[in-house]
Amino acid sequence: MEASLKLSMAEDRKISPYRLTNGINIYSIEEAIYLFYKNFKEYSTDFFEDKFINWVYNELLNIDIANKLLDIKRQQSFYQKSIDFLTLNNFYTLEEIENISLELFNWEKRGQVERKKIKGDRLFKENMFEKAIESYKDAIDFDISNPILYNNVGICYIRLKKYDLALIYLKKAINIDPNNIDIIFNIIELLIEKEDFEQAEEYINNIDESMIYNKYYYLGELYFKQKYYDKSKSSFAKAYLFKKSDNILLKFANCYIKQGLYDKASKCLESIEDNSIDILIDKSDIYEQLNNIPMAIKAIEKANFYDRNNYILWLKLAKYYRQEYNLLKAEGAIYKAYTLAPDNEQVLFEQSLIKKSQGKFKEYQNILSKIVQKASEDYRENLHINSNNK
Repeated sequence: MEASLKLSMAEDRKISPYRLTNGINIYSIEEAIYLFYKNFKEYSTDFFEDKFINWVYNELLNIDIANKLLDIKRQQSFYQKSIDFLTLNNFYTLEEIENISLELFNWEKRGQVERKKIKGDRLFKENMFEKAIESYKDAIDFDISNPILYNNVGICYIRLKKYDLALIYLKKAINIDPNNIDIIFNIIELLIEKEDFEQAEEYINNIDESMIYNKYYYLGELYFKQKYYDKSKSSFAKAYLFKKSDNILLKFANCYIKQGLYDKASKCLESIEDNSIDILIDKSDIYEQLNNIPMAIKAIEKANFYDRNNYILWLKLAKYYRQEYNLLKAEGAIYKAYTLAPDNEQVLFEQSLIKKSQGKFKEYQNILSKIVQKASEDYRENLHINSNNK
């Protein structure tokens, strides 16, 4: 078969060849189908482009095939495109097509999963958790046994404080990949947040000694949630011996605040470098607890300089400006947050508080009604998902 491909009728007629992206010249439809069959991954786009269709029409003068290629190009599914292309003529038997069809299907599935996961990751990074969930769930439709996708949905629900839904998806993830330590850590954090302390401690005690930092870190989190602040500081101090992390210093500051030791909390904050958006957000939260709103604003304004499309930063700015009675700046910040996340409940609530502070009570009530309606929709969704997972 390969020998017959070296010369074709097109080549005999001195027709200009079609040059593929890897530099190979082809002279016929048969060559194109042969190359695609042998390595469709390398040629996944070469034969579905307008320039290839134009070459078939203008150089090969094959109007029938060119029209068929136009129809193939309109197909959304790569799998269907590929099958239609391979069956343009009788170059391959049905048995040969069947032999490659499963590989084509799996390739498309992997591509769909990867594309939708990448989109979900981007939305997650932008704190668009509800939209990220949609993308991850779309990816799950193509790969129902992917633990990372279930894990990522679970994390999104944690961020949205929908803990029951988060636990459903994290359990699905760990059932698929029982030894995935990242998923285990996410489950620990969730159980602590849900105040399921006994089960959380069981998971923590099962952490391997090679990850001693994580073990003491999560013990510190557990004791903090239980309001055992001295025990929490002790565990965090042990974790700090193994890894000198600014995150641990933030934990110390939170413990000091809970104990009313505000000067010590402030000193902790002063020793932390402003080297990430997450650190700046956490610092602003602690400054707010210290009732130092100007410093909270300063931290978020610095974070906002690094990322102008993070609705959480604009939301926090709006809140702090409102607390400082700078309603004009608060309105501008919440407008930006609303533009980025128009359906977010926290954004809507802060917007309502600003309207109330401005004396715009009708707008305040309208926004509250929108929040209640959304909360009802979320409640019904949770009931439906929980009933399906019983």
